[in-house]
Order: sequence, then structure tokens, then C-alpha cells
Amino acid sequence: AQGYAYVAWIRSADFRPVDLGADPVPDSVKSMIDHYEWASVLILIPVAIWFIFGIAKSRNIDAVRLMMIGWLSAYWLDPWLNFLRPMFTYNAYALNFGCWCRFIPFWQSSHTRIAEPLLIDAPSYFYTFTGTAVVALWAMRVVRKRWHRAGNVRLTLAGFAAIWMTMGMLDIAASRFMGFDAWPGAFQRASFWGGHYYQFPVYEFLLFPSVFVASAFLLMSADNNGYTAIERGVDRLDGHAALRTALRVLAFVAFCNVLNLVYTTAMGVHALYADPWPADMPSWLVNK
Repeated sequence: AQGYAYVAWIRSADFRPVDLGADPVPDSVKSMIDHYEWASVLILIPVAIWFIFGIAKSRNIDAVRLMMIGWLSAYWLDPWLNFLRPMFTYNAYALNFGCWCRFIPFWQSSHTRIAEPLLIDAPSYFYTFTGTAVVALWAMRVVRKRWHRAGNVRLTLAGFAAIWMTMGMLDIAASRFMGFDAWPGAFQRASFWGGHYYQFPVYEFLLFPSVFVASAFLLMSADNNGYTAIERGVDRLDGHAALRTALRVLAFVAFCNVLNLVYTTAMGVHALYADPWPADMPSWLVNK
């Protein structure tokens, strides 16, 4: 389905940049977006080298790299937040060619001009999402080492805290200070700076980190052979090693896509009942 969505989008009239509109983009916002894009690409280069050479050296693919593949495969669901009603937008100044959203099966919204920032979000799904899960995993292991009998509740809280201090702060900065994205379809009374275009829903602090906490728990489940809970038993299957590796990749692809689908669907459904868009939305964040 995602292959069809991408190909159909590239071949369609939708494959063009989203219009910035009449409002001028502040120079400070342009500068931050430019730097964000450059940083995203420059970080991708050493990460890609580490990713490829690690596999070539060990002739095996570990759970972290499998999760990177899984999250990258889930990128196609990024615009699903808007599948019923537009509630999340990107700055159209960032490099974009619109969005493939209307080609996603079961898309309902008439709003299909979303400025997907390719130089930022695609790399982010590849390394930032898994990196966030690794940060949560580190915090959970610190707690487990300090309190050997720490249960899942305490580990979950540790994971959330680590994510709030990293990805959470970046998310708020992206909306409030960078003008990178916006949450216009939100409950304003349950948002920081509610009623303004840079409002940030507090419940995003619970829903979004939950996917990374779940990812961290999966990584924590790895056994002595490096197999996580969704891979165990694959080593007992007859057949070529490439087949077993393919099954492991598919397991992570399914895991990350399900997580992203649950998160984006929950946010998308809530948008039906959210407050009207803030009156001060600049045209470069409207995505028309």
C-alpha cells in the first residue's frame, strides 16, 4: 500500500511544493528551517555509514538497525494525523513536494495539500525515532540497575521522562520557536499557548512518547542472542539465512507501522472534536 501511495503521488499533479500564501515567512524562521534541513542531512551521512558498515562487518543485523528500518517504513503514515480533518501542518518553506496522503487507503479528509518536509522528516524517521527509543531504553536500564525489582510502571515512567527531556523539548521548540510545524486542530484549553498558531497540545506529550516507550520495551526484551520478543523462534526455521533476516525485517516493519497507525489514528479521531483553528494562522503554515 505504501509503495502504491508513493508512486501514485509522484506521478500525480499533487507532486509539487505547497504554496506559501500571502504572508511573508520571517527571516528568522527561514534561517532556522534552513539550518534544520542541513543538520538533518549532515547527521544522516555518518548514521548511514554506521548503519551499513555495522551490517557488513558483523554479517548480521541487530535489533537497533532493524528498528531503524521499521520506523523508516512507517514514514508513509506521517500525514495520517489528518485523515479525517486537518489538524497538523508543516511550514511550506521547507523543501517539500506536497504529500501522498490522498493515495493512502481509507483517507477521508478533503485536505490533501500537506507540506511534508522531506529533508527533515524522512531522516528523522530513520534515525531520530529509534534514537529516541534508545534514550528511553537507557533510562529504563539505569532504573533497573538502581532498583533491581523495578516493575514495568517504574520503567515506563523512566522512559517517558527521558523522552520528555529530549524529543519532547524538540517538539515544543519546533512548534513554538522554529515555526516548523503547527497543531491548529487541538483542544485549546488542553494546550500550551492555546488559541495561537504555535499552540502545543499537552496530550501529545502522552500519546507520542508512548510509541517510543513501547519501542524501548521491545529492545529491552532482546535475549542473549540479540533476538527481541517479535523475532524469537526465527532461528529455528529451516531455509536460507536471507529468509530469516527478511522475516525479522518484516516483524519490525509491522511493529513500527502498527505503533504509528495507532498513534496517528488516535490523534486524527480527536480532531473531529477539537476547537476551530486559531485565527492567527500564517499562510505558510496553512498548507493549501
